[in-house]
Amino acid sequence: MDLLEVSKRKDNNIARHPWELARFEIVNSLLKDIIKNEPGYNILDIGCGDIFFISKLCDLYPKANFYAIDIAFTDEIILKLKEQAKGKNIFLYKTLDEANFHLTKPADLVLLLDVVEHIEHDKLFLKSLYDNKAITDVTRIMITVPAYQGLFCSHDHFLGHYRRYTNVSLLNTINDSGFEKVKLGYFFSSLIGPRIIQVLKEKLIKPDLHKQTTGLVEWNKGAGITNFVKGVLLFDYKIYKFINSITGLKLPGLSNYILCKKRAL
Repeated sequence: MDLLEVSKRKDNNIARHPWELARFEIVNSLLKDIIKNEPGYNILDIGCGDIFFISKLCDLYPKANFYAIDIAFTDEIILKLKEQAKGKNIFLYKTLDEANFHLTKPADLVLLLDVVEHIEHDKLFLKSLYDNKAITDVTRIMITVPAYQGLFCSHDHFLGHYRRYTNVSLLNTINDSGFEKVKLGYFFSSLIGPRIIQVLKEKLIKPDLHKQTTGLVEWNKGAGITNFVKGVLLFDYKIYKFINSITGLKLPGLSNYILCKKRAL
């Protein structure tokens, strides 16, 4: 969860949104052939937020090293998250340059999960990653972003998004930044309909752009409903994969992903 959203969450509301839970399983499935559960395998989560994702990943791959990086970290937040991550190979830093001092070797995997849309000059940011000493030819970078600019709404405004992407625009962005595709696609196809309805509604009734929370923060349902919705989202992704494997079609979804690497010279 984005640290902006965390700051709006009530202390007694610790329920995780099924979107977060399903996204973890989907991204983990896309990475399962890459991640190695061995000492010295370095994973960098840039823009990690409240370290929910990287903590769950650490549970599955406890021998790997995890570097949680977020420019929104304060000393107070780092102390709190260190206590939360006690006993795990998770190291917290405010910047990638700070993390570089502690890396014994370059990154094997970099996570940019719903981060790039927050950056005004996305290509310049990605080019700086290309030039960073932590990124080599063997490093793999997983990027997820929200899909379709036409679905930009108050949710994006609250979170400080500059844009949404398509497979084509995301691919062009990483190509222009020196990287090349390994895998590319969408997920959460079933969420497009509700988002279209929200966008149409906001065209008729102007939303409150000063709203202080999002659905992730407000979710307070019990485990039964949470697991049901999560299951629906995971079934959605299985259908997407099945259709893609049979027809080659990439159905639209509310999120994009791309796994990429440095382009060979």
